[in-house]
Amino acid sequence: MRRILVPTDFSEQAQYAFEVAINIARRTGAAIKLLHVVDVPGTTSFSATGDATYHDNMEQLYVIRLLETTKGSMTKLLAITDHAGVEVVQEVDVDNVVSKIKRVIEDDKVDLVVMGSKGSSGLDEFLIGSNTEKVVRTANCPVLTIKQRQTDFEIREIVLASNFRREISKAMDAFKYFQQLFGARLHLVYINTPGAFESSSNLRSKLAHVAEKYGLHNYTINIYNDTIEEDGILHFAEDINADMIMMATHGRTGLAHLLSGSIAEDLVNHTSRPVLTYQI
Repeated sequence: MRRILVPTDFSEQAQYAFEVAINIARRTGAAIKLLHVVDVPGTTSFSATGDATYHDNMEQLYVIRLLETTKGSMTKLLAITDHAGVEVVQEVDVDNVVSKIKRVIEDDKVDLVVMGSKGSSGLDEFLIGSNTEKVVRTANCPVLTIKQRQTDFEIREIVLASNFRREISKAMDAFKYFQQLFGARLHLVYINTPGAFESSSNLRSKLAHVAEKYGLHNYTINIYNDTIEEDGILHFAEDINADMIMMATHGRTGLAHLLSGSIAEDLVNHTSRPVLTYQI
């Protein structure tokens, strides 16, 4: 791992994500880019050289002052966070938040995004979702979502929840990397629901085949019964006191996403545990 991206809005959750990213960077030798995007609705546009242009002086003055305030917040964030021994670069830009994050991931060849999330529920979740969910859905690298302060970020027990079909192969290298990085035990779990019920013997054979195929070590095989997948994952993680949940997501957008939903995005919203997602 060489590059970690930490988008920040200077919230407590973003601070927690930055601290986790520093922990991972110390383990891996990666550099961190700390990114804040000023998302200004209205008429701001960009020239061919990438310079911001404005349609009136008031708008220009507003954005300039906002950028100055943001840069001051960046300096303060670095000053109050112990990042000794870790290379941290800053970037502040005026853009759409999710679009900018996606471009930085591609242009900088980012290996991991670490983001804070406050989560949402009810009508707010349905209407607007969150930038973190959108990044989880669209990023082409692993995304680690943090909600609470992780004092030491010592990961010992990891839940890997999946249907373990062929598509999981695209994410297994990333999942194995994180298991090995922390020397953690990996708990493979299939959530058996009434709507897609399979016998335990068949499922155990399937998970054993997955473990053998991908050369897994230090793992357990688990079949967990629950009414819906998301609840099953949350309950299983609670039962074993997991330190992290890992999941692959299909990254559906538009109508397909609205109709099918995304278990990974729901988990990002509804669990306080760190969640590592990989879009396949």
